[in-house]
Amino acid sequence: METETMGYDLYSEFDIEQHRKKFINYLEVLIEKNGHILYAVPSHQELAIRLACEEKGWTREELNAACPREYYFDFMPWVLGLTGAVSVWNDMYVGKPNDSQMETLRQLKDAGLYKGTI
Repeated sequence: METETMGYDLYSEFDIEQHRKKFINYLEVLIEKNGHILYAVPSHQELAIRLACEEKGWTREELNAACPREYYFDFMPWVLGLTGAVSVWNDMYVGKPNDSQMETLRQLKDAGLYKGTI
């Protein structure tokens, strides 16, 4: 392993080139409204929950109480809608990307990290 990637991990600021060098066939990120990429740590849903609570100024209990019944068994689309974030895996994404997020998806695709449709 190259020494320049030794300190790079899932808790680092996302960097396309460092990611390509460190991880093979692995992409689990959230793209914020402004196109900024965050690693989905500890998971896509937990990161989206944290972002929603921060944005709304809610506790997790308040967030759960605000969730409409139709999303009780499919929470991700609702919580992503609250934040405007998009969840991305190797070959798919969930959410409704804006122009900044589409540009980020294109960058990930051009770098060979994202293999899904845009």
